[in-house]
Amino acid sequence: MVSEYNNTKILIVDDQQVLRNVLVKFIQKAGFEPIEAEDGKKAIDLYRTLHPAVVLSDIMMPRMDGLTLLNEIKKIDSQAVVILMTGYGNEDVLLKALRGGASNYFKKPFNFHEIVEVIKHLLKHQTELDLSQVYSPYLVKESKHFVFKTIDADIFPIINQITLHFKNIVPLSEILNLKVGIEEILKNAVEHGNLSITTDEKNKAIERGKFGELVEDRLKKGGNADKKIFVNAEVTADLLKVTIRDEGDGFNWQSLPDLQAESLLQYSGRGIFLTRIYFDELIYNQKGNEVTLIKSRESKISR
Repeated sequence: MVSEYNNTKILIVDDQQVLRNVLVKFIQKAGFEPIEAEDGKKAIDLYRTLHPAVVLSDIMMPRMDGLTLLNEIKKIDSQAVVILMTGYGNEDVLLKALRGGASNYFKKPFNFHEIVEVIKHLLKHQTELDLSQVYSPYLVKESKHFVFKTIDADIFPIINQITLHFKNIVPLSEILNLKVGIEEILKNAVEHGNLSITTDEKNKAIERGKFGELVEDRLKKGGNADKKIFVNAEVTADLLKVTIRDEGDGFNWQSLPDLQAESLLQYSGRGIFLTRIYFDELIYNQKGNEVTLIKSRESKISR
């Protein structure tokens, strides 16, 4: 059977042959074409010649670490998609890499199925970045409002509509990561908000390959299918603001760790952490079922 990802190259960079072998197996099974490099130096050469769609790299490697590799690849292609893999002890380097434009990260030990799903989502966003070319530099203000039921949740078209004029505010190279942030908050609203799926439940279901069944089960309970998600998005010449609200019970957002290197791997999920890096502000309502994402023209990810 021909995969939709045939000829889509994924560059795997890690000095551990055993881990590369496992990653290659899962990448191939998903229909991608894996490329291997044992260090950053070789990875750069392969990136220049083969132009992979995604780079999946360890942080700590001989000859060149993952942060340096990210910076060098971004010099070649500012829109390059780089995912990092790390363990405890590398938090400072990882935080710098995320602020430098890395699109996602996984802490070891990780779930290989989840890596594949993240790659697929990033490729979908990357493909649809061309929509960002359909914009007007003369935009003064744009306001959009979306309301949809949990059972009808198809968030990618909504994200595309929201980000259509983001190029007025940020460089094209940053739009992919902003899309990732919005996607993560929308998924939280659907899964954790309206469906009341805990992070532990989600992780265990993903490990068993049963997450789809868990979602279907929750949709059948307590009117969850008809609960709504409300999205308001506003873009001006200098600011973009996205507010997402669900009809769930909310959560204790005050308990979230600070946005610091030492707390990076304490997050039970990466979504909120990534969004806090890519946007200037995340503002929650008291209940914790509504969050507003803000990004201004003057801001920099490396702040």
